[in-house]
Amino acid sequence: MINYDVALAEIQGILGKLSVNEKPSGIKNLQQYVGTNYHFYALKNPTVQAVFKKGFSFSQEPMPVQIEFYTKLWNESNCYEIMNLSLMYLSIYCKKNKDFDAFLLAKSFLPKIDNWAHSDFLSSIIGRHMIHAESSIYKELYAMNNSENLWERRAALVPLLYHLKSKKYTLTEHHFFDSINPRILDEAYYVQKAVGWLLREFGDKFPNELLIYLYNNAYKMSSTAFATSTEKINSPDKEQLKLIRKEFKRLKK
Repeated sequence: MINYDVALAEIQGILGKLSVNEKPSGIKNLQQYVGTNYHFYALKNPTVQAVFKKGFSFSQEPMPVQIEFYTKLWNESNCYEIMNLSLMYLSIYCKKNKDFDAFLLAKSFLPKIDNWAHSDFLSSIIGRHMIHAESSIYKELYAMNNSENLWERRAALVPLLYHLKSKKYTLTEHHFFDSINPRILDEAYYVQKAVGWLLREFGDKFPNELLIYLYNNAYKMSSTAFATSTEKINSPDKEQLKLIRKEFKRLKK
């Protein structure tokens, strides 16, 4: 059993001392860059990673005990770096526990997300975990596609990107399009960024299918999603797609 208050004080003491000597751009600027309302110590990510790797007085406790502590830490903290520590341990936990329950635990972290950095970290954990329960996790992600929470809608897409990189996926192009299509007109910038990002990486595996999709849908895509999704497209096709978008806008006037 980890004494929560004592452990939290230990973490705060370590991060507080480090923050005296490390202020890369100021707390306010970091908060604006990440886009969060959480408190910052203004520490660089490698610094926080080094703290986590070095460990704490409770780091030798059994994994079930530690994950319980880090889950509580995530749910009760309002500090960006401390919440990152929870995600770091969650990543280790999910690598060790290759089951659907570990995914459900990761999913339970979603309601606290308010920024792209935490969102992408959590999505990477979920995406890499998909190889252990692909069909079930895909269904869970798809169910989040129409959530009112923009970070849940983003998390319905970004894990698929990481799953693509695993080389162990069995999902077809239809699964990816089924997830992307409901969000093609999403008004949230970070969801549009996710649409473009997923399409771009999808194109590495399904280049012909991506081109067909873009020729059929480029006219209605946001500039954010279009720019990101076409980063790896050859110049002739990209220019043709730009002309299609330009003509569509002219006809709408």
